[in-house]
Amino acid sequence: MERRFKIVLQYDGTNYCGWQRQRSDRSVQAEIETALRPLNRANPVTVIGAGRTDSGVHAMRQTAHFDLETALTAETIKNALNATLPHDIYVDECDAVGAEFHARFSAVRRTYCYRIAQKAEVFRRHYVWLVSFPFEFETLRNCAGLVPGEHDFTALCRTATETENKICTVFESGWEWHNDLLVYTITANRFLHSMVRMLVGSMMEVARGKYGIAAFKNLLGNISTEMQVYTAPAQGLLLWNVKYLEE
Repeated sequence: MERRFKIVLQYDGTNYCGWQRQRSDRSVQAEIETALRPLNRANPVTVIGAGRTDSGVHAMRQTAHFDLETALTAETIKNALNATLPHDIYVDECDAVGAEFHARFSAVRRTYCYRIAQKAEVFRRHYVWLVSFPFEFETLRNCAGLVPGEHDFTALCRTATETENKICTVFESGWEWHNDLLVYTITANRFLHSMVRMLVGSMMEVARGKYGIAAFKNLLGNISTEMQVYTAPAQGLLLWNVKYLEE
């Protein structure tokens, strides 16, 4: 009998082309599918993630689901995965769920964090954007305060984004210092391709004085503006959490 399982996992995205399976490059999705195949009588398994993180982007609590023809317990599946997966992918939780659960479409909120450092440190070079130019922190906070609400993010996503609907509802958006790290946190019902990185990059362009805050506000309404959108580097981005109604 086929059963559905939900997993919560963390991964270091440095050595992957992103979450989504690709023909030639390593992906997080493909690594998990390969690890699951022996547990499914050697049949292929499709793993669906809550979000398709880009190349070099990390996750603290990514959620995914898959269907298996197995009598194994969820705990056994979790342990088998962690014994097989590369050391930069780890499954924290595994639970049997109903067939109606969908990791992507059942999610109601997703939270991303973006981390910026001003001092170079070798051991965190894959996890922060090292910024050497001066910027105004209060300007960053003012920009972030404009983001909550419902906006058309057409100007702040990759043009090749699959969906035609570019409207997202943002619940939280803010910058904070965590010791020597500057962290941007954003929670929304959905995210578009490169949306967070474009938001961060554009806010930093305003904070360093290249554009006014009005130009950034226009981007949120997809209003024509002279502002050139900058995409922040991938390594600073982290999928922090995914929330579902039952939680």
